[in-house]
Amino acid sequence: MIVPTLIALPLFVVSSGLAEEHSEWNKPSLAEGDDDTATRSGSSSDASSKGGGQGVHDRNAMMEANFRGRFLSLPDSIMDVWFFDEDDEGAAPYPRPQVRAYSVGIEYVLKPRPVNWIFYYEYIGSMMAEGYWDDVEEPAQHEDGDWVRPNGFGIHGVGANYAHEVDLTNNKANVWLSMLFGGGMGVGIVTGSLDQWHPGSNSSVVDTDCLSNSAAYLRYESCANDGAKRIPNVLPIIDLTASTRLNFADRATIRFDFGLHDMIYYGFAAGGVF
Repeated sequence: MIVPTLIALPLFVVSSGLAEEHSEWNKPSLAEGDDDTATRSGSSSDASSKGGGQGVHDRNAMMEANFRGRFLSLPDSIMDVWFFDEDDEGAAPYPRPQVRAYSVGIEYVLKPRPVNWIFYYEYIGSMMAEGYWDDVEEPAQHEDGDWVRPNGFGIHGVGANYAHEVDLTNNKANVWLSMLFGGGMGVGIVTGSLDQWHPGSNSSVVDTDCLSNSAAYLRYESCANDGAKRIPNVLPIIDLTASTRLNFADRATIRFDFGLHDMIYYGFAAGGVF
């Protein structure tokens, strides 16, 4: 939560200053006269009494339409539990690929304050390079791992989140700051594949005549792949999120997010309020 807050605070300070300056510019000067001021005040009062329009902050339920982007990853400390890396004793001299991804998407947000219902569609694209995966076992066998190459691998996801909003500054101001905490669920449709090469001694090898006694990190350069990793076509998406949001006169917002989206992530969402 510290990261999105530190990003949002400087923007809040700058935006608040600009909003105050804009308010000063729009104040009526003494030269315009008291009669004109009274006339404008009377007209505004008449319009309000006749239901001529609601103020910016008068509605309890609003909506947002946002674009969002995220960077997702799994730390090496987590992957070390299941897979060897090149710096482990006796391991193959190939670095384990880093599990990373990006996502871009759109949101529709329903905001009956202080509740936020966030409905989203997104595409998650793999940023993982091809490489050698050697699972942890006792005793260690470093030649039995697989070489894995992403082939158009990605996920189309839809889901819904709940977030509770806590105001950090006065929400009647033109620019104000808030925090959101929540979670939710979604489903992801997998596209593409993770192509794999087994060691030559594996019974699942497709081309049994190609380097039959070699490790996968040698076979992938010369042999046909041994099919794709078995991954369910539909995956659950679990969300836990903390956010800092800049609100601009209930007309636009910028939100900075940090949390869990099946992987650890940080990102932003920006859009209009209506």
